[in-house]
Amino acid sequence: MADIYKYTLEQLDKLEENTVLSQFTSEDAWKLGSLARKLAIEKYPHKAIVIDITLNGGQVLFHSVVNAGTAIDNDEWINRKKNTVLRIGKSSFYVGQKLRLKEKSIEDGLFISSKDYAAHGGSVPMKIKGFDGIIGALTISGLAQEQDHLLSIEALEKYSS
Repeated sequence: MADIYKYTLEQLDKLEENTVLSQFTSEDAWKLGSLARKLAIEKYPHKAIVIDITLNGGQVLFHSVVNAGTAIDNDEWINRKKNTVLRIGKSSFYVGQKLRLKEKSIEDGLFISSKDYAAHGGSVPMKIKGFDGIIGALTISGLAQEQDHLLSIEALEKYSS
């Protein structure tokens, strides 16, 4: 894959085209989260990673640590990135790229606090067919932001196919 930082906003949107789920239940959350965990172990066997699936209403359906070395900071990043997705409806990486293009901080560009929101890759909106909104967010923390983002996309893409 080319350098994701050079992608246009339209190209970033296209990355998520194949991530729409046909349905989503608590069982699907377990399967999707387990798939994301398996991919993380395969691709990054020595990295400390946290994976989270949260519904729009705030209910956490999956939360798992991969490898030793995670800290409360990972959970804080998870919360801030998923807050961004749940509020804006776009991936946290997309929001970050849009703000970089505008040369604005999250506070100046969106009038929200960086204490509660993060425009860094790793959180991706979860969508189901037949519904225009998002049902929740799949969020990964522990890698470089572009790796967090691409791993989230890959897990959703594999699960939705």
